[in-house]
Amino acid sequence: MRRFTRTPYVDPDSPERREVRGTLKLGETVIIEVPGGADGDLKPGVVPEIVASRGSRNGPFIIEDVKPGDWLSIEVIDIKVGPYGYYNNGGPFRGSLRSVAPVRDGLVHFPPDFVVPSRPMIGVMQLEPVSQHPSPWNHGGNMDYNSIQAGSTVHIRAQKEGGYFYVGDVHARMGDGELTATGIEIDADLTLRIDRSPGFPTGGPVVETADEILTCGMGANWEEALKIAWTEMVGLIAYRYDTTVEYANLIVGTIGDAIPGYAAGTLNHRGFKKERVYVTCQIAITKDLRRTGEPYKP
Repeated sequence: MRRFTRTPYVDPDSPERREVRGTLKLGETVIIEVPGGADGDLKPGVVPEIVASRGSRNGPFIIEDVKPGDWLSIEVIDIKVGPYGYYNNGGPFRGSLRSVAPVRDGLVHFPPDFVVPSRPMIGVMQLEPVSQHPSPWNHGGNMDYNSIQAGSTVHIRAQKEGGYFYVGDVHARMGDGELTATGIEIDADLTLRIDRSPGFPTGGPVVETADEILTCGMGANWEEALKIAWTEMVGLIAYRYDTTVEYANLIVGTIGDAIPGYAAGTLNHRGFKKERVYVTCQIAITKDLRRTGEPYKP
């Protein structure tokens, strides 16, 4: 099995960030190492200061035989996280303080003596967009969904020849909403399998888990993100279950779970405005939903 290392680290502002890290074959299973966020290497017992960034993702990777418009499936087979991560400890506003979080035997350790089971997830998964707009769409990106864990599959439509796949921003654990703009940011080894997908009647990505199917929305605020994810799910249900938009909307509005990805919006900029402020959201529908073929009769 081929392995792509996390080094050399690439600063997010460096032109090297767009240099191709490798070429992947459809149907191939690979291991991609990703660095754990913007701080330097962590050591036990140390609260690190901010140092030169080393990025939080690996890529881009060109995928052979992929054309614009092709749907791809990225199956997350395994996520192995490192022994130490870091998290923000600045209350509701993001500050410069970083605290080290040891991760041992499947547990994340918080001071003074708290532990919680680790729950690794992938925050960034994307195919490069055609648009150079500050907020491109329908390509994945920094979604921060807890649904992207080992065992899930992410479906994204390519916009460029070769796809240009990026992955990273792994957390050993992160609450829904990523309230301080960090979970437990951590180095990780990702075992992934990328192949063709039959695709979906959506613009943006779709995530599948063992129990649910989830559509995605990204917007300037919660309502805008929710509206996108909701609209995408209505179209998906109408198509998949061969029903009308009206019936599909009844289902989505009644049993759909609205789940935040990154939900803090402007709270992590310490009162300053930022050009690109966004939140992300998913709508989840259980795979137990089915049609009986017979309307209910009392």
